[in-house]
Amino acid sequence: MLLTAAPARPAESATSSSTAPGQVIVTDTPAAPSGRTPVALGDDQVKSFRDYLAGARKDSGLPGLAVAMVQPGRVLLLEAFGNRTSVAGSIPLTPDTRFALGPVTQAFNSLLLAKLADEKIIDLDLPAWRCWGDFKLSDADASRTAALRQLLFMTAGVPDYADETLRKPAATPADLFTVLAQVPVLAQPGGTFSYSETSAAAAGYLATMAANNARQLPAGLPVDYVALATKELLDPLAMKRASFGPPSSTPADDDAVGHTQVAGGWQPTPASSGANGGALLPARGLRASATDLAAWLQLEISGGLAPGGKRLVSETLMKQRWAPEKVVGEQQWGMGWIRQFYRGVELVARVGTQDNQTVLVVLVPRYRTAAAVLLNGGGHPSDVLLQDVLLNFADFLREAAKE
Repeated sequence: MLLTAAPARPAESATSSSTAPGQVIVTDTPAAPSGRTPVALGDDQVKSFRDYLAGARKDSGLPGLAVAMVQPGRVLLLEAFGNRTSVAGSIPLTPDTRFALGPVTQAFNSLLLAKLADEKIIDLDLPAWRCWGDFKLSDADASRTAALRQLLFMTAGVPDYADETLRKPAATPADLFTVLAQVPVLAQPGGTFSYSETSAAAAGYLATMAANNARQLPAGLPVDYVALATKELLDPLAMKRASFGPPSSTPADDDAVGHTQVAGGWQPTPASSGANGGALLPARGLRASATDLAAWLQLEISGGLAPGGKRLVSETLMKQRWAPEKVVGEQQWGMGWIRQFYRGVELVARVGTQDNQTVLVVLVPRYRTAAAVLLNGGGHPSDVLLQDVLLNFADFLREAAKE
């Protein structure tokens, strides 16, 4: 069982339209068998993984780390190590400390749209303009055919550079739809993959307008989106600490403090107020704790059943979000998730960084087990640590399944 810190693996960075921030790439791509029975994990095995994480956090010097490990209807591990900040007198991190999820939000956004599709409020395969008649891309043919599904898969032809303008604090959903109507499309919908937070956010906002029967673009569309996400998912899953937008300015509200690595340690950094809200809210704006993620990941790994056993989303739509519409090289992008294989084990994962906080969420369908690891540090050291955690987690489950 690989439970010592693995040699550093190079982190992937996104500079082209086919890659993205926080992306995890692993090797080997055989067919991955799927199982229905969670791998049996004893207390000693869970403790070994817990101790590995505690040691990795300490060795890295990171101020804090929180973890959740779950199986359907069962929380195996929920713990936090270290402090919210590296300064003297810091408050300890807890499983209820809220972290910025950054691009991991996209997987939650696609979950919301899957639930709305199950409820027949939207149809992922109909053209997106059916949600709002004024929706346009710069190409007339693409405008007529681009579907919500393709916006979520990032195959609607929206280029990655559209995101740059919309990450500004003052950007609004109106700006987002203006940009979509102006930037040249890369290809007709379904033709190619291009990482685009603009595309994912547009899908979330269009679904919100459809759910509210809005004919005009509402000035308060981000508020409407949050209300819909709360009603459909946050409340049913009892994700009580989860919220959208910037962190609270009140220390008692227990928001994680991001850090960057400097000579001699880690330095706290202020949170941004840009992509946490406004134009890209459905693609980057969710904040949540390890406790919240334990509930969400139980829903994912159980195929749509909430922790209490109630079905919230059909298993078919849950799994459609994990698999790619377009495979680009070794990259298999789903709806906010990236599917990959490591030593024959299918991993459905996403890493995201926002406000110098870095989050990994990973589903291992074969073993019906999922985990989230949240760090209050950003940059290359955090990316490398979470890459190692991902591969160690896969090996940990493989070894446990043999015992």
